Amino acid sequence: MKEQEFLKLAYAAYGSNLHLKQMEVRCPTAECIGKGYLEDYQLVFGKRGFLDVVPCPGQKVQVGLFKVTDTDLQALDEYEEYPELYDRITVSIQTESKEKIQAFVYKMNPYDTMEKPTDAYWTTINEGYDNFSFDKKDLEDALSKIDEEVK
Repeated sequence: MKEQEFLKLAYAAYGSNLHLKQMEVRCPTAECIGKGYLEDYQLVFGKRGFLDVVPCPGQKVQVGLFKVTDTDLQALDEYEEYPELYDRITVSIQTESKEKIQAFVYKMNPYDTMEKPTDAYWTTINEGYDNFSFDKKDLEDALSKIDEEVK
């Protein structure tokens, strides 16, 4: 069996796929290559309480970057319920070293509602944020937006 080649585009994770142990199980050939920012987007909790990114000028979303193979992509597509729940889009990411790279992210298809995350999902994404040493303010802001919408 020949070794799989990595895709040309990096994968930019912003939700549960930041959880390195879960990502290792889901995509065993993926390689974490660093972190960066998706500029002019913000985090929101969408359908079924899953994280999504929506355009928002001047904001940025922290992302973990991975090199993935075709097999990893198939696993990610299945996990993200592509193309029914999430679409896969190409975006520009600014890396920690200020380099701009092309990557793909999963974006809710369409984003049209905010729902609270389950406790298990909240724990997973918080642990993922810890794995990457990300500031959790974005997560807390996304959660507070749901409460504001309900009022």
